[in-house]
Amino acid sequence: MRHWILAIAFTVTAIGPVAAQTTRELAYQLAETSIDDSFKSLKPVLDGAFDNLQRNAASSGKSDRSLEIFIEEMKNAFNRENFIKAIAEVWARDMTREELQQALEFTNSPVGKKFRTVSQSMKEPRNLMPIFLDACSRARARALNVGMNTAGLDAACSQFR
Repeated sequence: MRHWILAIAFTVTAIGPVAAQTTRELAYQLAETSIDDSFKSLKPVLDGAFDNLQRNAASSGKSDRSLEIFIEEMKNAFNRENFIKAIAEVWARDMTREELQQALEFTNSPVGKKFRTVSQSMKEPRNLMPIFLDACSRARARALNVGMNTAGLDAACSQFR
């Protein structure tokens, strides 16, 4: 009888934390599992935008130490942990507990892992080439339509061929 009670207690203890997860906890777990690669690619873009803001302010004579401090704080604030918290809050607010559980199960499944891996390949220039080539073609047509010289555009677009 004693072993039976221990087995039941162990089972309830083992299942308890999973079943007791709140919507917010599930959202945080999903964000932590799924956004790492997104954050790694977003962070340099954000840092570059802040650097541009600082350079533009400096070149226009509107930069001061308070702006520099603000930019430093913004760069520090956009860290992985804050990014996860922000996304988790949105998901917890806009998704049900059941939806989050399903998303987490998918994310951790073999298909979900492969989906994330394949999705990351979209960062590779060769996979984005059709977009660049289309933009070059449309820009060239527009420039020629108004009689512009396209030598600079052609040189820039040649790197995408």
